[in-house]
Amino acid sequence: MKKLQIAGLSAAALLLSSTVFAGDGFSPDQAFQTMLKLEGTWAGEAQVVPVGQSRDDAAVSTTTVSFKNIGNSSVMQTFAAGTPAEMVSMYHQNGKEELIHTHYCAIGNQPSMKFIDSGEEGVIDFRFTKGTNMDVNADAHAHHSFMRIIDENTYESRTENWGGGQMTSVRYTTMKRVAE
Repeated sequence: MKKLQIAGLSAAALLLSSTVFAGDGFSPDQAFQTMLKLEGTWAGEAQVVPVGQSRDDAAVSTTTVSFKNIGNSSVMQTFAAGTPAEMVSMYHQNGKEELIHTHYCAIGNQPSMKFIDSGEEGVIDFRFTKGTNMDVNADAHAHHSFMRIIDENTYESRTENWGGGQMTSVRYTTMKRVAE
């Protein structure tokens, strides 16, 4: 269960927010430019909901993440900073037509995802492509995540956690930018 919870935290790492809305034709470059504007600390609530259960029955916990622009070429997202479960997600472009997300999970694996245009306004969406130190058909990992930008200071995210080759839970967050 602890691995599942950590995987759930990692899923949050997979989620991004922004001050610009996505929409039809939202390119990987536009998504990355949006992510560069996330710098700072975000706080909110999270729920990890096992498959087959309702969000109404899931416990709510508090969570904090931070985003840091690294040389205008990558974005670092940190989860659970200063704890044994600390994790980092890195986002970078491979040319203007591809946006890659690699999550460095506390359970020791590194799932990678690729941005896809969901066609939904305000959504930054990543789908699993590969992973290291893991067997996608056996090990727990973050597999699909997206965030919906509500406004420049608020986003909601949803991350699918997988294990045994199938979805095991979904992590939902609602995050607000912390004034600094």
